Amino acid sequence: MSPNSQLPSLHQSQAILMNMISAKEISLIIYIYSYIYNTVLMIEIKADEMEGGGQILRSSLSLSSVLHAPVKLFNIRAKRAKPGMQAQHLTGVQAASMMADAQTQGFAKGSTELAYSPSSIHGGDFRFNVGTAGSSMLVLQTILPLAAFAPSDVSIKIIGGTHVAWSPNFNYVKEVFFPLLKKTGFSPSSFGLERAGWYPKGGGSVTFSSKPVDYLQSINLESPGKLLKICGVSCCSNLPDIVAERQAESAKQILGENGYGDVEIEKQVLPSPSKGSALTLYAVCENSILSASSLGALGKKSEKVGEEAAKGLLAEMTSCAALDRHTGDQLLIYMALAKGESSVTVGELTPHIKTNIWVLEQFVDARFRVEELGNHARIAVKGIGLERSQLRSAEQAQRI
Repeated sequence: MSPNSQLPSLHQSQAILMNMISAKEISLIIYIYSYIYNTVLMIEIKADEMEGGGQILRSSLSLSSVLHAPVKLFNIRAKRAKPGMQAQHLTGVQAASMMADAQTQGFAKGSTELAYSPSSIHGGDFRFNVGTAGSSMLVLQTILPLAAFAPSDVSIKIIGGTHVAWSPNFNYVKEVFFPLLKKTGFSPSSFGLERAGWYPKGGGSVTFSSKPVDYLQSINLESPGKLLKICGVSCCSNLPDIVAERQAESAKQILGENGYGDVEIEKQVLPSPSKGSALTLYAVCENSILSASSLGALGKKSEKVGEEAAKGLLAEMTSCAALDRHTGDQLLIYMALAKGESSVTVGELTPHIKTNIWVLEQFVDARFRVEELGNHARIAVKGIGLERSQLRSAEQAQRI
């Protein structure tokens, strides 16, 4: 059971009090309760548990904000070569803090501890700059749940890395993740790439806008269904156009050798302050979308980029799961917050997925059920059914 589950949440208690006593009495009681809630009842997360990466921080910030649950994290990224929060993580904290009007302690580069106490989520226009090639997609991942439950429309611009290692790239988010997220009822009104950001300079720019939802719908994705098409995007910046061509042709050849001859790969030359290339492939099925990608690098042949992406996609398709391992991980938080029972199958039960489930269960009473089924796994949970009106009630009470 989560540390704050034995008492009513702050916003539930405030709503009850508003119907019972005077505004002056409410103010005093809320002050006392808020002090207790932000100290005694602060959720504590050992961020070096299990996989111990930045996802623990990101999921904690997201859930803390939408649940009005203060959190303190210890040993952030303690197992990494560069422990503590780096530029991308700090930008995620900054973004969540601005959107949730949160107070923080420990906000510094390299810090391994962070106390985060949210107030009320805001809609409006926001601009964030990572300042390095740190992933803008992971910053967006942190604040997407906040946008879903915001009181009004949200418009966001993020400057940073758009196609960088150890993170989803722009094309994956646009063509795979957002179409699947739409099944929860939440999806962007717009999502665009102004320029690409590659390692080491970054400097890419993405824009995002969305309308809030009243609640998230449960999702059930256990079988991908019939394969409809395989397509993708091969892109490069400040490199010969032939790089994108060679990546695409290499992938097509390998997929063709495995019985998938009709593959559509769009070639793009993207504006950017630095050099780079990437290939993102996705298999569009009746019920779902599977994906794999690969990044170019200094000394790495374009054909190798195509080979890695193609073999990765074939592996995901062979698993017979509805979701690839990366998408399954990223949908977990929405399943936990949704109304009703959600269930998905993933191609691999990665340490990242196991860690994310552990984090989510520190915040919500929903318990994930995991079943390994040979070459894939099934993950199910009954979500807590969070409603946007619950957050609005809490914010009204806090203004008294």
